[in-house]
Amino acid sequence: MSNLLPNIVFDLDGTLVDSAPSLCKAANHLLRCLGRKSVSVERYKTFIGRGMYKQVEQLLEFTGGVPTDGVDACLKTFRQFYDKNSLISTTCYPGVELALHELKEASLKLAICTQKAEKPAIRVLKGLNLFQFFEGFAFGDSLAVLKPDSRMVLHATRNLPKAPLIYVGDSEVDAQTAINCKATFLLFSEGYRKSPISQIKPHAYFETHRDLPQLISKIIGNNF
Repeated sequence: MSNLLPNIVFDLDGTLVDSAPSLCKAANHLLRCLGRKSVSVERYKTFIGRGMYKQVEQLLEFTGGVPTDGVDACLKTFRQFYDKNSLISTTCYPGVELALHELKEASLKLAICTQKAEKPAIRVLKGLNLFQFFEGFAFGDSLAVLKPDSRMVLHATRNLPKAPLIYVGDSEVDAQTAINCKATFLLFSEGYRKSPISQIKPHAYFETHRDLPQLISKIIGNNF
């Protein structure tokens, strides 16, 4: 890697925060409105990764199909509940805040690149005391594209110094995003991935965020 300090870009859901329980509450609210049976959090995790529209579409297909009024009407019901309740059962993974603090103390620039829409994403970041660590953002409604399109990462880092990229995520979509923007990919193995680590092929992976600062330090050859 270059002698320049890299910019570190983080996915949000499944990487820094476990948001599946909150998302599942919104999903089950929608299903109650439709007169359908609820789904489990573990099932709902399989829908996460390609944005809220795809989440709701997959939820509907799994529970009986898309209603005649389409996905958009259901997405509106979902968002009305979720945007107000995005923190209700969302938690940071252990060690996240300390890891981000260490990276900032090492003068690294951090950015968020998430499929989550801006309003609930900022609510989560501020509510869990994470917003302060980041200087760049790309949300699910920032552009007309979503990850794995590299323009999402370019948008997240547009105001940061030009530097190599390290991308930290938890999923197959994140892995492809890193490839598309030529970033070193670090996988958080305890998130929402659907495939074995050997199939995702990250540069490296970690099971706890407590290990992330030292992992990045080793990659860039700079002790902190």
